Amino acid sequence: MVKRIGSTAWRVEVSNDGNIFALGVRTELGREYEVLLGTVDSTPLLSDLLNGIARTHKALPPKQFSEGAGPNHFKSVPLTPLETRVEAVDGKPVLALDFGGAVLKVAIDPAELQNALAQWGKTST
Repeated sequence: MVKRIGSTAWRVEVSNDGNIFALGVRTELGREYEVLLGTVDSTPLLSDLLNGIARTHKALPPKQFSEGAGPNHFKSVPLTPLETRVEAVDGKPVLALDFGGAVLKVAIDPAELQNALAQWGKTST
């Protein structure tokens, strides 16, 4: 699968046995980079990246995306994990999204989640 935004592109490949993930990136300067991720090291890398983004954006105003950009892009679709479960980490609930080779764990506030789902229910009807 190859994605392209402007003059940059990236390619994502997963081996049939699920052990190796490859991410290839071509920059605007024409240089190409390939990152190989094993099943074991993919989750900490993704978690570290998302934690870094959250830490940076915590003090900034909410990001606004223009029409057709970022999550508003017509090809931006929600991910569907193989399994979703709630686990306890240090006595707090964590949403575990299992994608087969990587598990993304997201800390949740049950009251905030319940409130957001209630609001979604009101707006979706």
